[in-house]
Amino acid sequence: MSLPVIVIGAGGHAAVVADALLESGVEVLGYTDPDSRLHGALRLGLPVLGGDEALAGYEPAQVRLVNGLGFVAGSGREAARARAQQALQAQGWTFASAIHPRAWVSRHAILADDVQVLAGAMVQAGARIGAGAIVNTGAVVEHDTSVGAWCHVATRATLCGQTRIGDGCLVGAGAVLRQSVSIGADTVIGAGAVVLRDSPGGEVLCGVPARPIGAKR
Repeated sequence: MSLPVIVIGAGGHAAVVADALLESGVEVLGYTDPDSRLHGALRLGLPVLGGDEALAGYEPAQVRLVNGLGFVAGSGREAARARAQQALQAQGWTFASAIHPRAWVSRHAILADDVQVLAGAMVQAGARIGAGAIVNTGAVVEHDTSVGAWCHVATRATLCGQTRIGDGCLVGAGAVLRQSVSIGADTVIGAGAVVLRDSPGGEVLCGVPARPIGAKR
């Protein structure tokens, strides 16, 4: 039997993640959030337990955490999402995945233990998804594609076969990456962009076909 979980964060992404967990039959005890105005409130019928200090009432051996913080464009591997999770992991906490039961993940794909794959998303055979990554609603990660740690493949984005996405990238909603394209770390790909060429990383790519519009800040 899987351990119950607490979701870190109580915003919109946290609610979507909690919903995926509940649909999967996972026991969700509630959320933590630093905003004291949320403490005691209910989201999806689950309580906001307090800030991180609320975790003191639980043992890491008895409860796992799930990262409910969203991805902020431009922050990449240094995002609050990554920092918060790594700080709690250093205290001995383990982070679980959130795979919606109506996502499709090939048994021949390799996912890190804390990956999130949300409703309607597809992860095909041979794909590899790195630590802390999000494959959001309706996104497609095709065969033999590699998605780095702390990436966000946003709603209905499509990564065609054998693409390579470095750590800390944001692939915007509805973006399409041509097969075998390689994108370096900390790249932002705008919503609806069509990426036909490799990028060395650290760029913002927008348009059809996508072109750099500057370095990521």
